[in-house]
Amino acid sequence: MVLTKHSSLIIVNKENSIDIPWYQSHQLWSNMMIKTLDKTYKCHLNFLDSHPLITTKMRSVLFDWLIEVSEVYQLHRETYHLSIAYIDQYLCNTNNLPKNKFQLLGITSLFVAAKIEEIYPPRLSDFSYVTDNTCSEEDILDMELDLMNALNWYINPITSISWVLIYLQVEYDMKSFLNNNNNRSLRKKRRLSLSNSEILRSSILTNVHRSTDFLQIFSLAARLLDLCSLDIEYSQYSKHILAASSILLYKSNWPVQQITGLTDDDLSMCQQWMKPFYEVLSESLSNSSNRSSSVPIDEIYSIQIHNISMDLFVNVYEKRSEFVSSIMNNRPFRDLLNHFSWSSTLLKQQQNDEEEQQQQQINDVIIIV
Repeated sequence: MVLTKHSSLIIVNKENSIDIPWYQSHQLWSNMMIKTLDKTYKCHLNFLDSHPLITTKMRSVLFDWLIEVSEVYQLHRETYHLSIAYIDQYLCNTNNLPKNKFQLLGITSLFVAAKIEEIYPPRLSDFSYVTDNTCSEEDILDMELDLMNALNWYINPITSISWVLIYLQVEYDMKSFLNNNNNRSLRKKRRLSLSNSEILRSSILTNVHRSTDFLQIFSLAARLLDLCSLDIEYSQYSKHILAASSILLYKSNWPVQQITGLTDDDLSMCQQWMKPFYEVLSESLSNSSNRSSSVPIDEIYSIQIHNISMDLFVNVYEKRSEFVSSIMNNRPFRDLLNHFSWSSTLLKQQQNDEEEQQQQQINDVIIIV
């Protein structure tokens, strides 16, 4: 599938679409892509510069806590990812958020996301209780109005989890379709005999969530995206690119261009950024398929599980330490570095290099004089 932009419109071309009837003709894909590329949901670079009291570590700790809260109340993965989208967008559209209001913003965002996504969302009192009553019910309702105004009521972004689900669905349907139709004449016959609604209602679209391969790859990709979401750079990548990159890291032979329409060049930068997260999870002692005992195995694709930690996140930055020097002047990264034990060495080394360079310039001037 090819995407082209014409003035303010995003046009989805069907010339290179996958040879699957529902995938070619159904509007779901194009609608998701249009909303994903909508600038309304984009966060500008260094948006935390507008909030001097909020650091990147505070953001990471808050997001990790929201995952834990989501597991406690068995909220859906989509609920968590919607909530963090609200938080980043709020920070992008506002200025000078007080430090003592940051947790309130987080729990309010989860409250709003739950009302949108959950069939039976927790009560308002539950969200207040989980903050140890630091955030009262009245505080949450007041912040909800502030949040809606800041987002201008744009509260339906497409998340990376949604794209992972659709990509794995397309892969499953593509395999099923090709296996059941080994020659072109049969494919044409089936394309003519089945309407889009019949295909969408068929068991093809439901069986994927019961397949072992789906559950394994989805749980790995979802865990990777959860860990990546703790990083401030997560907000800078388009969600369909994040989803495709997370799957491709676990399935190197995945036909990414055939399924997603994305090329290696489209994914290279995101994959390079995501690789340390992938390596840390691969090296961790905890099994990536571990799940909460309260979550049935066939629901791990929908219920949010807290199977990452801040320790893993710190390990990611230790692994990336050799790349930090090139971005030291970025305030969010400086904030994050200041909280990690190994950062002092890097900062001291940079300061020494700058002092040596300044001294050399002084010596050059003295020689000239």
